[in-house]
Order: sequence, then C-alpha cells, then structure tokens
Amino acid sequence: MKRVRFLRRKLYFYLLKELILLFFLSLIVFTFILVMSRLGKMADLVINKGVDFKDIVMLIAYSCPPFLAFTLPMAFLLSTVIVLGRLSSENEILALKASGVNLMYLFVPISVLGVAIFFAGFLNNSLLLSKSSDAFRTTLVDIAKKGISIEDKEGIFNDTIPGVVIYIDRVDARNKALSGIVISDDRDEAARQTVTAETGYVNVDTDTLDLSFKLKNGSLQRWEKQAEAYRSLSFKDYTFSLNLASILPNREFRKRPYEMDINELRKAFSTSKGEDRYEFSLEIYKKVSVPFSIFAFVLLTLPLGIKRKTEGRLSGVVYSLLIFICYYILSAIMENIGKVYEASPLLVCFAPNIIFSAAGIYLATQLNNEDKGRVLDKLRGLWERPYAPAD
Repeated sequence: MKRVRFLRRKLYFYLLKELILLFFLSLIVFTFILVMSRLGKMADLVINKGVDFKDIVMLIAYSCPPFLAFTLPMAFLLSTVIVLGRLSSENEILALKASGVNLMYLFVPISVLGVAIFFAGFLNNSLLLSKSSDAFRTTLVDIAKKGISIEDKEGIFNDTIPGVVIYIDRVDARNKALSGIVISDDRDEAARQTVTAETGYVNVDTDTLDLSFKLKNGSLQRWEKQAEAYRSLSFKDYTFSLNLASILPNREFRKRPYEMDINELRKAFSTSKGEDRYEFSLEIYKKVSVPFSIFAFVLLTLPLGIKRKTEGRLSGVVYSLLIFICYYILSAIMENIGKVYEASPLLVCFAPNIIFSAAGIYLATQLNNEDKGRVLDKLRGLWERPYAPAD
C-alpha cells in the first residue's frame, strides 16, 4: 500500500512537470501566432512613422490578453493530450495498471493545473483584458502625440498626418505657445485650403483623438476646384481640427463589449436596450463560462489522451485543435440560438461546458474498463476500415 502511495505521488510530480513545461511552450507559441496578425501594422509604425521600439513592445504586450482567452485553453488541451498520449504509446499507462494504480488518479495533477489555468483565465477575462485595452489605447494616444509633437519639430514641415502639412516657426515649450503657424490641408479632394496664424496652441482629446489648433490673428485661403472659386478670409480666432486615428494601426477606439470588465458591462447593460442589452448580458456570463471550460476539458482530455494510439507526433495537436474548434463552434451556435429565441444567457453560455463535461464524464467512467468503453476505438475503426471488395 505504501509502495502504491509513493508511486502515486511520484507520478503526480512527474505529470505536473511534463504538463507545465509543455503548457507554457504551447501558450507562448499560440499567443505569438495570434499576435503576429498585428505585427505588420506595428512594423509600419516603426518604419514609416518613426515610433520608438519600446512603444511597439508595449503595444504587443497589451495585445496579448485578448488572445489569452483563446490560447490558455488551447495550450491546456494540447499539453494534456500530448503528454497522456505519449504515456499511452510508451506503455506507461499499462505499467501503471499493472502496478495497481487506478487511472482515475491521473485526474489529480491535471485538475491541479486546470484550477491554476481557470484562475488565470478568470483574472485575464475579468480584469487584465479591460486594463490592457485601456493601456493599449493610451499608448496609441501617446504615439499619436509624438507623431505631431511640436517641441522637436520647430522650423520644419511635419507631414505625419496624411493630407496635412504643418509648419511652426517657433515654439514656447514652457507656455505651450506657438507662433508663425502654417497649415496646408489637402484631405478634401474637392477643395484645398491653407491656414496661417501669428500665434496659437494645440490640444489633443485623449478620448476621441481629436487634434485642435486654437489659432489667433490669421487668414484662411481656400480653393474650390469644382466651383473654380478662391476664397480668402481673415480671423481673430479660428479652430482647426482633425483626427489622429488615421496615423494609427487600430482605428477603433471605442471599447468593445468583450474588452470591458464586469462593472463596465453592468453599467452598459443597465443603459442599453434590445439586442445590445442581450449582448452585454452574454458577455457578463462569458467572463465566467469561458474560464470554466477548463474543467470540461479536464474531464475530456484524460480519456482522449489515454485512448489515443501511436498515430504520429502531430496527432495530439490535431485532436486538441479539433476539440477546441468544436467547443467554439458550439458556443457560436448557442449564441445565435439565444439571440434568435431570447434564451437564458446563463444557459447559452454554459451549455457547451455542460455538453463537453457530460461527454468527458462518460468517457472517464470507461478508463479502467478494458472490455467496454471502446467508443473511440470503434469510431476510429469505422474511419480506418478499408472498403470491402465488390463481389
């Protein structure tokens, strides 16, 4: 009995070590692959906009939490299926059975890792995702400000903003005052205008990224091509406005529902109506249901990993990706059904977890049964069975 307990503890630490190493490796790879979709736009900021490399690194870091909602369960699935599949293919599972170890005990190290990933996913979805989205937008605003920074662009033509050229003769950095201002605006194809002013100052709205020049004592010349008209006027006070989103890789600055924390979603839910109200309700429950999917995967991956035959090194990747894809397809189907029939958001969000958990429980009950529980083998046999020759 003591020998079995010792063997069991040793097995727990061995499995945890293997699972954790492969989990973090998979997490890094999956997250990097998804973040690469943004790297092209960020590289454009470095090459064409002169943005500091440090800011790009921060943008990449802030881009990770939205993807972690997907990569955390993906990495868990992959690591569990591959590690258990290797144990099965190398006959270590058979050796455990011969040593009197109940295979149900394998749930212990897998569940320990699953609980840790659940809390990491819940923390990411409920807090980190919202904070990183705010930080991402703040960094974009800082990049935009640097792009039109007047302190280091005195006496030069600044063409950072497409269609607009800004020239400032002198800058009083202490008082944030400008003098000798010339602005050429070619954004409108039907008209071209040039604004000159003796003095002024600049202001940036961090929420909307609207850039405003408050100009004094100047003139505006406007050429309208279609009417072939030239207009000129003088002013004492004039505000020239434009939006800086055109120079940034992500032009969506309003927070989307999945980027909000639970408190923000509740506030949006209380002030919304119709479909928007239902969508906010779904997002509130998804903050919890998505991390809870880990427990469904815990039940499912153990029997799948053990039953997996030696089918090549990539078979574990294929199995885990198929499970993950099926889960999110089912989630999308349930969301559509819920929106059409106005079903309970709680049921809609947790239905995939319930279905996958039920399948996992059924397969888990067959772990130690050699005669029954051949569901996976039978399905595989139907797939691999050659066609019978015609008579």
